[in-house]
Amino acid sequence: MNTMKRASGILSLLFVASALGSVVEDFEYLEVSDMCGLLPLGTNFLRPNTCDNWVSCASNLTVFEQGTCASGLYYNKTTGRCANAASVTCPYNDVATEPANVCANEIDGAFVMDPTSRTCRGYILCKNRKQIKANCPNELVFHPTSRSCVYQTQYTCPETQTKTASPTCRALTNGTRLAHPKQCVQYYECDDEILHERSCPAQMAYDSARGRCVDMDAAECYEGAVLPEPENTFCLNETGYARVGYFADEESCSQYYICAEPVANKHDTEPKHMSCPLGQYFDSEKLSCRDRMNVRCRLDRCIGTNMAYVNVDGNCQAYGRCSGGLTVSMGHCPSGYYFDERSQGCSQTNYHYIACSAQVSVPTEE
Repeated sequence: MNTMKRASGILSLLFVASALGSVVEDFEYLEVSDMCGLLPLGTNFLRPNTCDNWVSCASNLTVFEQGTCASGLYYNKTTGRCANAASVTCPYNDVATEPANVCANEIDGAFVMDPTSRTCRGYILCKNRKQIKANCPNELVFHPTSRSCVYQTQYTCPETQTKTASPTCRALTNGTRLAHPKQCVQYYECDDEILHERSCPAQMAYDSARGRCVDMDAAECYEGAVLPEPENTFCLNETGYARVGYFADEESCSQYYICAEPVANKHDTEPKHMSCPLGQYFDSEKLSCRDRMNVRCRLDRCIGTNMAYVNVDGNCQAYGRCSGGLTVSMGHCPSGYYFDERSQGCSQTNYHYIACSAQVSVPTEE
């Protein structure tokens, strides 16, 4: 997989933002160039916490630029132009410049709810009357009464809080997408100033430069974002349909897989991988682990054995010399002699082991 990473260039301020929450949630605290690192190339937006400053992210044809509207004008993020201040609704005019200090009357070391958190994961640690913002671990939310992180079954985040406008989306136009800083198959999207987390379709990933989902092999991921482990497709047949049952491992004659029934029309992506006892191979016809001499193996018979010499598929007079678990050379018994893997030598007796016998084709009727 030749997936590229898009450099973000996050500076030291990012580490401050990370202490407050995720990079995307703390978008407005980042350096402007780092904001562009999360956005598609060529994105224009209102600089956070201003009404008349704008940012134009670099594209393939332009360079990064910042600007300020002329006196008396505000930047309209919808049209991407400066206009008369009276005709533009600035999303930051109604935002308090200095939020109330919730730690003013709290004891040192107290935990309190973060009133700006949209998902109820946020909380504040009071230290010397100062506020230190943080988030509960994934799958947990902050309970304002017990003042602790609990499972979502123990506390339901109020609907009014989850619908609060996102500080990230105030500066961006409706429909703007941002890269997910950790998962390349996910991204964020602003919808009516609410930040939503989205997922790409199967086998696709989010390209942070193009701002859309593309084939995984072609995705330019945000720096630090990772792709999931490739899906196990062993339980799919050549036509793409799920197969169920016991199947030989295509890389080892002594191992096999068990494919379970599909769930919700999805093939088994975690088949059980089993091994036969030492000295035995998996027989696909009898669905059994059998003596390796009684099973025809098309793979290297030196794999998984500590023997020095092994029989060769299709020729009972030939033998293979093993080293490091692989066949390194071939040999041949004298005329009238047959190699016996069990005795590790050539014998005049032909035991007709299935392991080395030529496969007999069944004649068809004319």
